[in-house]
Amino acid sequence: MLLIKDATIFTMEDDKVIERGDILIKDGKIAEIGSGLKADNAEIIDAKGLYVVPGLIDAHSHAGGFRRDGGPPDLNESSDPITPQVDAIYAIDIDDPAFKELHEKGVTTVCLIPGSANVICGTGFVTKTKGKNIREMSILNPAVMKCALGGNPKGYGKRDKEPVTRMGVAALFRKALKNAQIYMEKKEKAEGEPPAYDHKHEALIPVLKKEIPLKIHCEQFDMVTAIEIAKEFGCDYTIEHGWACDRFSDELVEGGGAVMFGPIGIPEGSGELTGGDVGFVRELDERGLNVCLITDGPIFGADVLLISAGEAVRYGIPHMRALRMITINAATGLRVGHRVGSLAPGKDADIAIFNGIPALETAAKVIYTIIDGKIVYKNSV
Repeated sequence: MLLIKDATIFTMEDDKVIERGDILIKDGKIAEIGSGLKADNAEIIDAKGLYVVPGLIDAHSHAGGFRRDGGPPDLNESSDPITPQVDAIYAIDIDDPAFKELHEKGVTTVCLIPGSANVICGTGFVTKTKGKNIREMSILNPAVMKCALGGNPKGYGKRDKEPVTRMGVAALFRKALKNAQIYMEKKEKAEGEPPAYDHKHEALIPVLKKEIPLKIHCEQFDMVTAIEIAKEFGCDYTIEHGWACDRFSDELVEGGGAVMFGPIGIPEGSGELTGGDVGFVRELDERGLNVCLITDGPIFGADVLLISAGEAVRYGIPHMRALRMITINAATGLRVGHRVGSLAPGKDADIAIFNGIPALETAAKVIYTIIDGKIVYKNSV
């Protein structure tokens, strides 16, 4: 057992802040939240003067699959522009330093996904950031089908393969979904011999059945294409990066898919890799769309997640709204909100404890990170 005492607690269940609150943890779960809690034989964390939040969540990362040391980029199967059958879990090295950095920065959950070399890139999964092996750490697999519009998949044109243009990208995307749809319908209607097994079509059936969403790398006007194709096939979707989302607020709100915005630091302007002002998400959040902030790690470090929330506050987004964008909003967007993203009895005991108010005080540092009720990081500062 573990008992956190006398902390200021941001549960993210609502906007209420509990002063001098306690959290009792048993068997990796939150057992109770209140004041004056006691437990015999529990390890106690004296959190007086400290601030407790749910473990932070990065909803878009490639940690452990793209290496900063120049190792092989195992998350881009760039042999074919359509590869829904590949699974990111087979590419992840949890001994990569990026994993240690994640939990040291208070990030306890990430969605790890293939890169964006292909039109359809493969499945991603949701995992904790500390554990014995990636399969034990994983909490949802498959979780998403990663896809990409825009310049990345157009790179096949350099090898004299399609797609070469945005027209070609959209056409291949539609073709893959349509072929999978026909295959699925034939399977469902087959009274005798089913259609010959096709691993690509099989991988897309959960998308067509809305069991997992399309997670679509896109920005600028590509977002409109993403919404249109998802609507055409009745798929759930999330918008990844979403730079210049302010120009398409009506379309994004009407479409309803979460916007997973970032990383920040992209210049303003038109065209790809511009429009990264985090203030652009304020209207979307105010209009009820689920907005998350992401790092695209390890391209950007884990600390960028908290910096992004702080920048959102600087641009006028209320502090609690910004904090939601890296906790419960991300959990909801990834369909794991029943386990992580907020602090409540029965949920996983994934907790970050800071010496300042995260996303509000720039000097706030992680003092403890707790995953499944175990202290996985302690800062001596």
